[in-house]
Amino acid sequence: MTSGLLNRYARAMIDSAAAHGYPAEMIGQAVALSPEALREVAGFDSATFCRVSRNVKLMMMDEFCGLTADPCEVGSFVRMCDSAVGANSLGEGLARAFRYYAGVTGDIGFDLHVHPDVASVAMSIARPELDRHRVQVEWWFLIWSRFAGWLIGEEIPLVAVEFPHPCAGPLEEYAEAFSGLSRFSRPSAQLMLPVAYLDRPIVRSREDLRRFIEPQSIDLAQHVEVQRAFRSLLKERLRRQLRAEGALPSIEEVAESWHVSSQTLRRRLDTQFTSYRMLKEEVRREEAARLLREGLPVGEVSLRAGFSESNGLSRALKTWSGMSPSEYHAATRPG
Repeated sequence: MTSGLLNRYARAMIDSAAAHGYPAEMIGQAVALSPEALREVAGFDSATFCRVSRNVKLMMMDEFCGLTADPCEVGSFVRMCDSAVGANSLGEGLARAFRYYAGVTGDIGFDLHVHPDVASVAMSIARPELDRHRVQVEWWFLIWSRFAGWLIGEEIPLVAVEFPHPCAGPLEEYAEAFSGLSRFSRPSAQLMLPVAYLDRPIVRSREDLRRFIEPQSIDLAQHVEVQRAFRSLLKERLRRQLRAEGALPSIEEVAESWHVSSQTLRRRLDTQFTSYRMLKEEVRREEAARLLREGLPVGEVSLRAGFSESNGLSRALKTWSGMSPSEYHAATRPG
């Protein structure tokens, strides 16, 4: 997972511990970071973030890191996982997990809504003002998407993720973390996935869970070993080609290189609630966001990201993030 979001999540946990009266020296000792590193909280890899998250929770004796009105007992996440692993299908496993949290806390809640084609996980927070960094929804949706993928042994191609707060980081990092379309400043928090995945059988055992939990303790900060979704593989290929050639291939060219017909490729993408056109738009969007964050001129970004004109990029970025290119660069530049 990209370091930018991890750094923000770590900052929220460390700031929360400080706000609850824990001195900087105690926090630094707990997470094995120097005072300088504790102040900066930048450039963390997944292993360092896991240590910060785990040890702040143990120090505070609260798996919610003080971001809710009442603490959540350490060990709750493991017990939730144990309940979910015993289910037969992903839908049943998620329902068990959500019932478990409903029984131990009133501070956050999750509901599974099933529609004809799409299922959604809705999250509610009793006192969102306690989470001034606005990380809880992002972190929990990251947990549910990756834990669900681990349960069934394959990556779940998310349809979309909706956050009630504005974009708080680079668009390409949200794309990497959540794999689907991220929308911001929405009326409610929702994670949407193809409904067919709810019927997937759970392939993990409690012995698998023991090995899964041990290295990360009570956290999930990175992708576990699961089968990659077809959409992710194709998107990765398009991203490499755009960066190398400044243009994207036609669907016929991709199909020929993979020895399938274009109709077959379209059908496979349709089962994952996307299309070749939508994937190309996602790749252009994420590449443009990355280049803008690096400070390149709008004209050069437009050219390298495959836009025909800079005005097209400006309009697209306004739709994606609600910001102009200059506003986006200012909001997402390091430091």
